[in-house]
Amino acid sequence: MTMHDKIREVEEKRRRLFQGGGPAQVERQHSLGKLTARERLAKLFDSGTFQEMDLWIKPIRTGFDVDERELPGDAVVTGFGKVHGRPIYAYIHDFTVLGGAMSIGQNHKVTRVMEKALEARVPYVGIIDSGGIKVHDRFGRPAFRPILGSDVAVGFTTGMMPSPPLNSGVIPQISLMLGPCYAGSAYSPVMADFVVMRKGASYMSVASPGLLKSVTFVDATQEEIGGAELHATVTGSTDYLAETDEEAMDFCRALITYLPSHSKERPPRVDTGDDPQRRDEDILKIVPPDLSAPYDIHEVISHVVDKGQFLELQRLYARNMVIGFARLNGSTVGIVANNPAEKGGVIDINACDKEARFIRFCDAYNIPLVFFVDTPGFVPGEEEEKSREGRIKNAAKPVFAICEATVPMVVVYVGKGFGPGRLAMGTPREGVDMVLSWPCAQVARMDPREAVDIIYRDEIREAKDPAVTRQRRLEELLKTYIKYPFHAAEYLLVNEIIDPRDTRPTLIRALDFLANKEPPPRPWRKHSLIPR
Repeated sequence: MTMHDKIREVEEKRRRLFQGGGPAQVERQHSLGKLTARERLAKLFDSGTFQEMDLWIKPIRTGFDVDERELPGDAVVTGFGKVHGRPIYAYIHDFTVLGGAMSIGQNHKVTRVMEKALEARVPYVGIIDSGGIKVHDRFGRPAFRPILGSDVAVGFTTGMMPSPPLNSGVIPQISLMLGPCYAGSAYSPVMADFVVMRKGASYMSVASPGLLKSVTFVDATQEEIGGAELHATVTGSTDYLAETDEEAMDFCRALITYLPSHSKERPPRVDTGDDPQRRDEDILKIVPPDLSAPYDIHEVISHVVDKGQFLELQRLYARNMVIGFARLNGSTVGIVANNPAEKGGVIDINACDKEARFIRFCDAYNIPLVFFVDTPGFVPGEEEEKSREGRIKNAAKPVFAICEATVPMVVVYVGKGFGPGRLAMGTPREGVDMVLSWPCAQVARMDPREAVDIIYRDEIREAKDPAVTRQRRLEELLKTYIKYPFHAAEYLLVNEIIDPRDTRPTLIRALDFLANKEPPPRPWRKHSLIPR
């Protein structure tokens, strides 16, 4: 055979392997409203930049009939390419090939992607669409035979489970769950930094409905025990709920633009064309005179950040706390904000968990944090105090995360800020670099109403009309000792009172000066232990 003949032979087999499970399976995938693996990678990567790896892998022989079937790529496409010009590794399950079953060969290919991404110090994206473990490999002949031919694994991971923890905090890890994922096969992707799920198509749970029924005799649907909406609204296990494959890809591509490639570099700067000195008159109309009235903190954020663009995470979970990425003068910032439009902006267990994890991510990847504060504090009552989740241990999580963080941090009080609620949103004593206050803000170490109840407890209890006495004492306290907004500045709870229209330029100026912030010396340790 001539060289041209050999090339034709290779390309003919490549063309056949590119068809995945064949036309019938491709049609079935499309009938479910899902893209194929190769269609998905075409949507994810910049055109013409994807380089495939290990297309030619041959599944191990097991002694079962499945050995006679051709399983292109062992049901996964792996390789690297560019997203908005930046290098990214990826693996994409091919559901048209044996339902994307996770075989030993597939495990090897996916692990290679994770390890190579770590070596190259670039992010990786996993696109999940798999029916689960390929059981033939575990029980057939020669049973659990490993596939060789890899470099020595980074950190000797040699598997999908150890790789994400070793990569965590070093390179960004993103999972797009666009199909089912059960049991052990779900552990690895859910350990990623970000999880995107598709409504009505993706499912994630430890037990499948069939297994659940066989053990507990309980009938449950995929949606009930692991649906995308469940994880977006109840468990908080997903960061974004997409309606289509295309929407998931678009979100992933946008997310990558805010992130650095690894933990030792800063996020890329983007010229947004927005004037850093811009002052917005409409921002004065957002916060109502009565701070007990609801308003949407998203409006404040959109008026401050570049071009009003805010990439929100976990939007449907713990909606009283808002987190996400934006830009100020082209540089990425992490936004953490109370939302008075939801539960009055109170802080509860789920809000604490949501906030703390986001702060730790931003700190790991050199992303400055901006806090917009308007909260009366924590949810009153014994229900959360006595809950299994435990309020006190969760309330400590954001405090721990803030104290541990070394990135620049700026707090902006736009409304209320009292007592323990202040601690959960950052204070100078916790390492916050600058605290700003709007003139309408009410900031104090304790809610004045609570202070009156403590200071004048006996007088109020013995009064003929306790309500009148309580109100009189509260007015005296506010007039004599706690004059908003000056009280907080006088006691150095805030560093400056600013015109709300100056919020954007002031934040940009502060973050510019803090750009080279050096963390204080700390004792050596393997890692910290966030409150249980």
